[in-house]
Amino acid sequence: MTRLSALPISARLALWYALTLFLLLSAFAVFCYVGFHAAAHRSFDRHLDHELEAVTPLLRVGADGVDASALGGAAPVATRLEGPNATFVRVLTPGGAVAQASANVAAMPPLGVELPSAGGPLRLSREWAGEPVRSLVAPLRAPDGAVVGYAEVSGVEWSRHRELRDLGRTLALGVALSVLFALGAGWWLARRALRPVAVLTDAAGRLAADGARLGGRLPSDFETRDELTALAQTFNGLLARLEASVERERRFTSNAAHELLTPLATLRSEAEVALRRDREPEAYRETLGRVVEDVAEMTGTVRGLLQLARAESLPQPPGDRLDLGELVARRAGRARDEAEAKGVALSVDAAAGVRVRAEAAPLADVVDNLVGNAVKYTPPGGRVAVRLSHAGGAARLEVEDTGAGFDGPTCERLFDRFFRADAPEVQAEPGSGLGLAIVKAIVEGYGGTVGCASDGPGRGATFWAVLPCLGGE
Repeated sequence: MTRLSALPISARLALWYALTLFLLLSAFAVFCYVGFHAAAHRSFDRHLDHELEAVTPLLRVGADGVDASALGGAAPVATRLEGPNATFVRVLTPGGAVAQASANVAAMPPLGVELPSAGGPLRLSREWAGEPVRSLVAPLRAPDGAVVGYAEVSGVEWSRHRELRDLGRTLALGVALSVLFALGAGWWLARRALRPVAVLTDAAGRLAADGARLGGRLPSDFETRDELTALAQTFNGLLARLEASVERERRFTSNAAHELLTPLATLRSEAEVALRRDREPEAYRETLGRVVEDVAEMTGTVRGLLQLARAESLPQPPGDRLDLGELVARRAGRARDEAEAKGVALSVDAAAGVRVRAEAAPLADVVDNLVGNAVKYTPPGGRVAVRLSHAGGAARLEVEDTGAGFDGPTCERLFDRFFRADAPEVQAEPGSGLGLAIVKAIVEGYGGTVGCASDGPGRGATFWAVLPCLGGE
């Protein structure tokens, strides 16, 4: 088995295929041979029955025995022949002695006597003068039913045995040739079927050698679409996702470094300027105030990064049954004071009893980010509407505002990490560009989706989050 496992897959497949075919053909050949052998015996037994029917009228059976005197003069032609076509007839006494025999028996060596052990006829095969012989021994009964002797009819089965030998050789030759052909054909088919594996292995080796680059792909354009094609396409999809993930992480690292280095550089510059010469206490207080602002900005960025890390590793399975309607009404209500102070009308319409399987803290961040952004980027006199509904097994949280708005390309990037729109009213507000990325990570972590829409810059926007819903009251 160890040597077999060291062979190439194509060779092993060909060997197993040939072995399976050999077993099947051998079983079929044995079945055919045994069936033909039994049929040949049945045919010869019918021949012996016919010969016995021809001989029996020549035998006179009485209470004192069997008179076979008519056997020599009026016997069938077959009883006067010799060789394979002859029929040999003997009349036996109840004790097994030969009382009378056809003329052709005298030319043959002595043949042993076997009598039926029961009351019916006996059929047996044996060898006589080096030839296979089959005999039929039938009891002869007197009118009172007593057995007064036996009639034995024998014939040479030489021709049938020769036919069986020829059939056996033919079947064996056919099985051998079929297995050899199957071995060659199986090897060719296995090599042809596994050719894509060699191509994929070579391509995978080249990808492994170029480990710093994920842009390569496995070939998937083979002659037919089969499991290997699906495997190559699935692996290419995995490579594409890995490449996209690595690219996102690269952009994330670059953006995080930029977001943290900028306030750090500002802090250092302000500290160096303050230390160049002695200043009045008021100047130091002003410098420390700017330092506090920069530290607060960095703290917000780091806090956002921590929130994003937690959002991207939500516990699985999700948490308990949460009343999302109560959570939305409570968290949105906390932004009402800020909205009123800015002159923005905030309305909340949350359907009661909308329940989802999630934890409260992450979804509170979702509500806070969506509502907080809407209030932040809506000018005085505007309005923000928060709505929660459920339909079709899903809960939909929607936040609509009359604020800055955005165009189509901007909408596609709003949920990216560290991305902020170029609109002046957006850039004028503090922020790290992580809020919507946190919303997306949390919602998708609970099996939901997020989206946004706007009629254009300055024409307001709508953001929504859809979560699997457990039902509503």
